[in-house]
Amino acid sequence: MLTADAEFRSVANAAFAAWQQQPPYIAYRVDVDVEVPGLKQSRRIVRAVETRTRDNLAVLQDLPQGQNQLGGAFPVPPTFDALSYFKLDFHLGDPIRQHNPLTAVTMLSPGAGLPPQPLRYSDPVPSNPEVTVVVTTLRNYYAQYAPDSNGRIAHIVMQPLPALTRDNSSTFYLKDVYVDTATNLPTRVAYSGTAADFAVDYTIVANHWVISHASYRATIFAPFHIGQTTFTTEATYSTFTFPDSPQDARLK
Repeated sequence: MLTADAEFRSVANAAFAAWQQQPPYIAYRVDVDVEVPGLKQSRRIVRAVETRTRDNLAVLQDLPQGQNQLGGAFPVPPTFDALSYFKLDFHLGDPIRQHNPLTAVTMLSPGAGLPPQPLRYSDPVPSNPEVTVVVTTLRNYYAQYAPDSNGRIAHIVMQPLPALTRDNSSTFYLKDVYVDTATNLPTRVAYSGTAADFAVDYTIVANHWVISHASYRATIFAPFHIGQTTFTTEATYSTFTFPDSPQDARLK
């Protein structure tokens, strides 16, 4: 059995390979529930989405017969690889009353000189030909297996290290990675922090690794932290299709 950090590297590379094989177009339905407990308000957003994966341009159709618009794949692109450095923007203005909510997930570069992409690891090559064993470790996280790991699902717990958190303005960090040991792909990736939590669940549809569910909790602070509002968002994806060409000509 691989050590937890070696397993994480292997899983990240498997997810990267799946991300590279994303189809040119994806159509799906998403049901999004927004709750603001402090205001005792809630809202459901139901949309049919068709997206061009190379640049995340999407046609968003509010169901049953609402507004039609262009934007980013809502709320998170279904091929998004959560084992990434990314910027997540779920600031919907007023999350309940805003007529036309949009979101954005921007993937960041994992290192100097690299394009924005998910995490990918390469095995080091020893400079000395007499070296037969190379030990690798993660730079930014300490990884270990959780007690609930089993032969079907490996649960890797990630602890952020000072190399990552020092002078970092991020509000949350990678916490849990659940892995299907048969495919070596994540089934769930979760981030956690003091002001936000973000989790993504995955499934396989027609041999494509896609998001089935995403959840986000965020606390918005008023100026000078004299007040705060917490909202939660739950998104369920369904009815995936993978057309060779888009139904909407604006995506060609």
